[in-house]
Amino acid sequence: MSLSAILTDDVCEQIRAPIQEATTLPREAFTAEPFLEAERERIFSASWTALYFTELVQPGEAIPVDLAGIPLLIVRDTDGALRVFHNIVPYDGCLAVIERARDLTAITTPYHGWRYNLSGKLVATPYWSGSVAGTNLDALGDRPRDLAEVRSATWGPVLFVNLSEHPADFDAHVAPLERALEGWDLASLGIARDSGGEPLLYPEDLATNWKTHLENWGINVLHEAFVHDLYHASPEVPRMREDGEKTFEDYVDNTFMALKYVETDFPSTYGEIPFPRLDKDPAEPSRHGFFGSFMPNLHFGIFNNLLHLIISNPVTPARTTTLRAQFYRRDAAQAEEYAEARSFLALGFVEAGNEDGRITEAVQSARQSPAFPTQYYSAHWDTMHYHFSRWVLDQLVS
Repeated sequence: MSLSAILTDDVCEQIRAPIQEATTLPREAFTAEPFLEAERERIFSASWTALYFTELVQPGEAIPVDLAGIPLLIVRDTDGALRVFHNIVPYDGCLAVIERARDLTAITTPYHGWRYNLSGKLVATPYWSGSVAGTNLDALGDRPRDLAEVRSATWGPVLFVNLSEHPADFDAHVAPLERALEGWDLASLGIARDSGGEPLLYPEDLATNWKTHLENWGINVLHEAFVHDLYHASPEVPRMREDGEKTFEDYVDNTFMALKYVETDFPSTYGEIPFPRLDKDPAEPSRHGFFGSFMPNLHFGIFNNLLHLIISNPVTPARTTTLRAQFYRRDAAQAEEYAEARSFLALGFVEAGNEDGRITEAVQSARQSPAFPTQYYSAHWDTMHYHFSRWVLDQLVS
């Protein structure tokens, strides 16, 4: 089934209708390989996309990763420079690095032993042209030789890449994040570590589509009281007063969508988190938090003293992997006095992730059914979900 057969004119019209009459993306958008192929080309390869956490890459380290099925290689040179390459050798078509490697001064490829410096430049091709030393690079003529570098940039603790030939301006891309987090001191952040100094990382392998994962995280508010034990026990959830008014804001700023709430409205839900605050100016402390998503694949939980981040990665139409971590002020992120609290909070996010994972996998399973090929929205709760569906459509259909 082609993309045009899925997104017909009638389907597009229904997705773009006012929220009271609109329908969601059709089930094939979550189950069909041609749809994911189009997303790889027009979303994940065409925009700035979150790839990894910068603090996890040490000097002399090379880390192979995939982004929407595209093999990439993250390398930090011994001088601290961080680069990303397509993880493919131009001669033999093999991965340049198969497994994570540390303490490197050069990259020796696994198939034919070509050697690259950590800037991606070819320095030796042993025996390739009949030269034992392999330094006769002139024998290659004008054929490709170096690793193909991918445009990359960092924001806070996150490494972004853009695979397109003409990438949008990165500063303009992250402007919605800058506006939302203006009061947070992102430069002070460090990744949470256990008592032994190892990063507290929690990867997930979910049997669900990447869009279902995004729809559930932050922008679907109504599910909290039914899916999560923490919220089910809270008298402050669902986030609605007796008069029907919301106790949160549907915060939509271009590609950043979030549940925005005033922290003093939810004292019993979140309680006290015993870490130093992240305010840039202690005289003007931040009074609100966010749960949201920055398209296409970075998810946030933002508190006054904690940043919870998830990077998601589509593998197949029905499989998504994620990497979760928490960030605190750098001293608190590794100080022994906070070790127990860091582990406790990390496991709390894991438990919530397991609850969400169970539901998102159930949604994916249900989408195999032909009974209801699309769903509909609650105008009261689902404005961000509606915005996201239209955003996906806009990326795929010009």
